[in-house]
Amino acid sequence: MGLFRVLPAPLNPIGAFDAESFKANFRAVMAENDDVKFIGVDLSGIDFVYSDAYNAFMQFHQELSKRNGTFAVLADRECLAKSLKKVGLERYIRIFMSEEEMAAYVPVEQKKLVQEEPAKAEPQISESSAAVETSAAPQTPQPAPQKTVSEPKILDKNPLVDESSSSKGSLVAVIVLLLVVVAVVTYLVL
Repeated sequence: MGLFRVLPAPLNPIGAFDAESFKANFRAVMAENDDVKFIGVDLSGIDFVYSDAYNAFMQFHQELSKRNGTFAVLADRECLAKSLKKVGLERYIRIFMSEEEMAAYVPVEQKKLVQEEPAKAEPQISESSAAVETSAAPQTPQPAPQKTVSEPKILDKNPLVDESSSSKGSLVAVIVLLLVVVAVVTYLVL
């Protein structure tokens, strides 16, 4: 869908998301194509995933970040999207609620290129030719220049991660923090 190579969600015998099988599928895709930068998982129809999936998603985020890519989840159920957001994964991975939303995704870098190209394509008028045109044409009031509203900036990368050095300690801290949050949420829900 769009930029993303979307992998199906493998299910274990009880019908829950099988994170270990998905890890193997993800690694196979990464190994067979060094250029793949956008991978997603289709969790359509699934209401929840266990903490092992959260940890796997964080690992995939780290691996794709090294390739300047993005990991995404297609979660068509509000309860799943809320649980992913509750543990803070939306800061690291993309969470889409529909296929259309996922297909329309454009990374910030590509948005900048698209926005700059039309500006370069506009014809340039020199001051001398503009003066000739204005003196020959009848004077009509010109509308005031309109201010362009720029789109809000969206972070595709974690601003807390220093990409110049590998920090396994911070990854471990994030995983431990996620596990603590999941444990607290589970305790409060039960």
